[in-house]
Amino acid sequence: MDNIHEVLKAFISGAGVVACYLLKTRRVRKSIELYKECLILFNKAVGNEKELYRPVYITIWSAIFDGFYLISDFTSMIECGGKLCALLRASGDPEREAALLAKLGYAHQSLGEYGKAEEYHKKALVITKEIGDRQGEAACYGNLGTVYLYLGEYGMAEECQKKALVIMKEIDDRESEASCYINQGKVYQSLSEYSKAEECQKKALVIIKEIDNREGEAVCYVNLGTVYESLSEYDKAEEYQKKALVISKEIGDRKGEAACYGNLGTVYRSLGEYGKAEEHQKKALVIRQEIGDKEGEAACYGNLGTVYQYLAEYDKAEEYQRKALVITQEIGDRKGQALAWKPGSFVSSCR
Repeated sequence: MDNIHEVLKAFISGAGVVACYLLKTRRVRKSIELYKECLILFNKAVGNEKELYRPVYITIWSAIFDGFYLISDFTSMIECGGKLCALLRASGDPEREAALLAKLGYAHQSLGEYGKAEEYHKKALVITKEIGDRQGEAACYGNLGTVYLYLGEYGMAEECQKKALVIMKEIDDRESEASCYINQGKVYQSLSEYSKAEECQKKALVIIKEIDNREGEAVCYVNLGTVYESLSEYDKAEEYQKKALVISKEIGDRKGEAACYGNLGTVYRSLGEYGKAEEHQKKALVIRQEIGDKEGEAACYGNLGTVYQYLAEYDKAEEYQRKALVITQEIGDRKGQALAWKPGSFVSSCR
């Protein structure tokens, strides 16, 4: 039996290499299928001795979970994450358990289940405090702040982001400090405190440039662009979204590139330049489809539907809003479903 186990473990290790290749070539679903086949074979081989091979199970379930994470299949993430969480707890790996709980919180948040998201982030916070993981603790506060932002509990959102910022300064984590400023900026923007939002994003930008983080620089430009759009300073909004677009193209960030096109589309819509708005939303849509970003694809359909409403092309508007609704239902995005029929709901977003 031990010999069979060794052969199977070798097979699974080889499959892991293949699965990794499949992930890199954006064939995520094939990777997930391969790991599921490994799981079936391994279950048959070990029989009632599963406890002895917990590390192998953790490896397999982690790979499946990461696959669902990459394709934004949040419902499957949650189902898979429950099994993986139990395995990690049984193996006494609190650091990985906390990281998993944070991702599960993100999954529930993406499904609009903010109460559950809060619950998981709080569980992760408890663990990070127990094991003295200050960076993880700060990340949990940041995640909770984001949840409270979605819930409209801006006081709690601001409080959590400030707690995260204090810790990041203490441990001298400059990159994460910049992230805290970015998140604080989002809170202030939601409160329509645009001067504070601008100040926070600019503080983040200074740090990001110091540490030469090009992706982070693009994020700051996007967020500043949305601040200026909120202030109806459309020339500045366009300028900053274009700066972000240039960087996203340079570093090969396809998702970021799509976000920039989408955000530029909303700027042009606000300016009444509907042809340009349509053009940029379609560019965003093509990329979202290529990279398998279903949530982003739904947002593009929603934004295009809004453009067609302004153009009085109501049949097209309805068609695209329906497409958005179908996708949000497929991926279980309840917030997106609620927005799908509201004109102008899918608009520029911070990153």
